[in-house]
Amino acid sequence: MINRLVLFFVDLMQKYLPNPFTLAWIITLVVFALAIGITHTNPLKTIQFWGNDFFGILSFAMQMTLLIVSGYAFAVAKPMGRFLRRIARIPNTPKQTILFVAFASMVLYWFNWGLGLIAGALLAREIAKIRQDVDFRAVVAAAWSGIIITHGGLSASVPLLSATPGHFLEKEIGIVPLALTMFNPQTIFITVVLALVIPFICLFLIPKKENMVVVDPASFKEEDEASFAPMPANPTLADRIDRSKLMKYSLAIVGTIYIGYFFATKGLQLNINMLNLIFIVLGVWMHDDLISYSNAVTKGVTSAGGIVLQFPFYAAIMGIMKGSGLVYVISDALLKLASYDTFEFYCFISSLVISVFVPSAGGHWVVQAPFMLPAANALGVEPWKVIMGVAWGESVWNVVCPFWALPLLAIANISIRDLIGFCIILFFVGIVVATGGIFLFP
Repeated sequence: MINRLVLFFVDLMQKYLPNPFTLAWIITLVVFALAIGITHTNPLKTIQFWGNDFFGILSFAMQMTLLIVSGYAFAVAKPMGRFLRRIARIPNTPKQTILFVAFASMVLYWFNWGLGLIAGALLAREIAKIRQDVDFRAVVAAAWSGIIITHGGLSASVPLLSATPGHFLEKEIGIVPLALTMFNPQTIFITVVLALVIPFICLFLIPKKENMVVVDPASFKEEDEASFAPMPANPTLADRIDRSKLMKYSLAIVGTIYIGYFFATKGLQLNINMLNLIFIVLGVWMHDDLISYSNAVTKGVTSAGGIVLQFPFYAAIMGIMKGSGLVYVISDALLKLASYDTFEFYCFISSLVISVFVPSAGGHWVVQAPFMLPAANALGVEPWKVIMGVAWGESVWNVVCPFWALPLLAIANISIRDLIGFCIILFFVGIVVATGGIFLFP
């Protein structure tokens, strides 16, 4: 039954889900129409909102691009390849493979969403190279599945932001301790249940043998070997410098010292910038020399094209939503139905809707919080419920979000249509579990 439903969704996505860039523009046109039709914003003004924010998240786009590129270069290093190949051989059957990858994904995403995003995709690649008895789409979906618990993990951006002194809403809600958000019994319940249930749901994503899709291991092998640059037969001084162990180790040692200093002085405050630096330094350590690492980075850049192209369009969508007031109209319509007992649930539902147009937890909170918190205050609802309602809506939506899937798609070399088709079931399970946690632990 579930297998047939999965294949139905996969077929549906194959037929009707456009390329991610096309989809980004379709969403933009829809937001244009809604802003003009519902908020009566002048069309020229709407275009101005679009253009004003088009480059609003360039720094974030660069962070994500580096995450892909540094992760790719780290992955294709010879030692990392050997390690991934070794652990990829742990499971012995297709079902064991899916469970292994899904549980690994849950652990990785709980520690850090960026780590899960890159490491999960890399593990899926290695599985594809050695196993021809399991559907590659199901493996990638399992590797991606852990993103659904992002806001129950240590890198949950909205709870972390609300617990940081000086955050933009400190005057309204003060400092909200992580004990009320990340480590609240409700959050722990939702996170644990999802982490235990989702991997077993992934087993139902395995199609029957006649519908199975595998990839040619040689396609990944060619990519992985492209970065290695042997010494020329008659090397010049420049060639010798490029391949100098002194160059490699001096860079690696300086980077390692700084990383150690950072954690020694700031504690385990892992963020996306530090994660990128860790990947770069580890990549340099693992490659034979700087020219091999540089070649790997150059190869990895081609995997980041979707990020470079599409992030500005999503930033522009956020600009239209905020500038026209459309985000307030959509959320207000949902929140008018709420009471004290149901307010967090409606925050969750509202967040699911807004996430379609604003697929960024930090930006999402900036947009929603200013009009949701006054309503919560009027009903006597504690701020942590608003925080986690919004956070879980964004987290559950992530599993079917083309925006966040771009790095995974680039590294695993899989179509967005296949991934989302497989993950729709996980999305519905996430809604059920999150809703249950919200009402069981009010």
